[in-house]
Amino acid sequence: MRGSAPVLGFFATAILVGITWGLPSSDTWAADSISPRSCGLGAIAQTYWPGHFHTYPPLHMAILTVLSLPWMGLAAARAGTGAGALAAELIKPLYMTGIEASARAVAAAMALGIVVQTIRLWTRLWNPRVGVVAGAVVALNSTLVYYAHTGNLEVPYLFWLTWALVEMDRVMAGEPRERPALLLAAAAVLTKDQAAAALLLPLPLALLVVPWVLRRASPARRSLVTAAAIAAVAYALVSGAVTNPVGFARRIAFLLGPASQTWAGYPHTAPGALSLARDALLATPHFSSWPVALAAIAGLILAAKAAPAPFRLRRLVPFAAAVSFAVFFTLGARRSEDRFLLPESLGFFPYAAVAFGAAWDRWASPRLVFVGMAAAAFTPALLAVASVDATLLADSRYDAERFLQRMQKGAHVVVYGGPIFLPRIPSSLVAERLGIEPIADRQAIAGITDVVDPAMNPRSRSPAAIVLSTELSTPAVIEPPSASKPFGLMQYADAKSHGLFRSLFDGSLGYVRVLRAECTLPDPLECRNIHDSTGREVWIYMRDVRLIPR
Repeated sequence: MRGSAPVLGFFATAILVGITWGLPSSDTWAADSISPRSCGLGAIAQTYWPGHFHTYPPLHMAILTVLSLPWMGLAAARAGTGAGALAAELIKPLYMTGIEASARAVAAAMALGIVVQTIRLWTRLWNPRVGVVAGAVVALNSTLVYYAHTGNLEVPYLFWLTWALVEMDRVMAGEPRERPALLLAAAAVLTKDQAAAALLLPLPLALLVVPWVLRRASPARRSLVTAAAIAAVAYALVSGAVTNPVGFARRIAFLLGPASQTWAGYPHTAPGALSLARDALLATPHFSSWPVALAAIAGLILAAKAAPAPFRLRRLVPFAAAVSFAVFFTLGARRSEDRFLLPESLGFFPYAAVAFGAAWDRWASPRLVFVGMAAAAFTPALLAVASVDATLLADSRYDAERFLQRMQKGAHVVVYGGPIFLPRIPSSLVAERLGIEPIADRQAIAGITDVVDPAMNPRSRSPAAIVLSTELSTPAVIEPPSASKPFGLMQYADAKSHGLFRSLFDGSLGYVRVLRAECTLPDPLECRNIHDSTGREVWIYMRDVRLIPR
């Protein structure tokens, strides 16, 4: 992959900036991350325990669980193997930080793998220059850069998927690579189920249609039938479909029902689909830039016209993966968050490299003009990547933590919110988290005592300060309770909580907002709100403004 070193070097640097975001901590600040708390033997056991299931497939959880075993062993050596004592020990920052760091290291390596496989794929489809530029397009995908900083499943399943596309192309080129192509496809689905949506069109195209058109290869050829059988058995065994069929069926029913439809952001109507398409189009700057998007359209046209008819199909497989995911997942789930558009961006935007390559070949002179136009196209994407990294470094929770660290030692504070959305509370303070739900239903936070407060009235505890998490530091929480909840918000949707937050907001509780921590960046950078995990505010209230730390 000659010429790819600068691209990979840039991408690695973009990942390393802010890689310690929110650490050390007893949890992560990335919503829907499976690390650090799902990286345990208990989560894996749910997959194979008859009648039970875990939300996610087991492959990546198993990888991270193996990496977390030393930390679990250390915790067991200190606290024993009793379930309660071990759980209380494991959520301490020492262990959770180690587990989260290993998860982020794996994500970073897999993200680099996505760029490498992209370069390989487009080099095969076109030439080395187009391959490197396609890799640059992906490396400048700011959403991919963000998820490379987290323990979410987006990067891992896209890593296996991108690698599978390379092996599919080798099959289309006449190589007997059906087995690795299908095993890699199975690995993608075993990492996150929605990967299947991106495979429904490209798999038959690559393994059946193109081999038949180019070489009259039989759909029932032995290499394909054997590979399909092996991949199916591997999936059935690893997924728990064989060992725990009831639990597997329940998990699929959950994924197709509450896990997706509860969060649908658009109605299942034609206007809803049009709104989704509009918002997906407007999200283009989160994945590249408008000039690159236009170049990708031109590149797609060239890919469909510039080769002999049979070979065109090979060059359209990445686009087929993007269309497949859009049709079979995005439209069905009615979601337009960045992570649900990321697969489409990896399949579509690299076609811009085809247009840039054609322009380079055509414009023998003046090359300086071409370089200037390319720089203008990539600069907005570069600024988006820089904005994501800067957003992590300027997280509002850091400002809130500095405020709390200046408070008098032993001061009593009350916090509201989940661990993913709260700033880290200094150990010098006495912290409590109030709520109406049973303590057993909450996700524990190391160093914070959970208290059941049916009245949701913190004045009875007389705290010096009240800290709201980022999910609650918004005027939206003073609206009447509804079935719609922000991401990660599992509590505080009841009428009493609504009344509490309104009384804080209007001052009638007797507390004054003394800090409105925000993410601020200098132009031309901008704070990015990604899946409600970044770019949000933190509000802190105090009953006596004379106690505001200086």
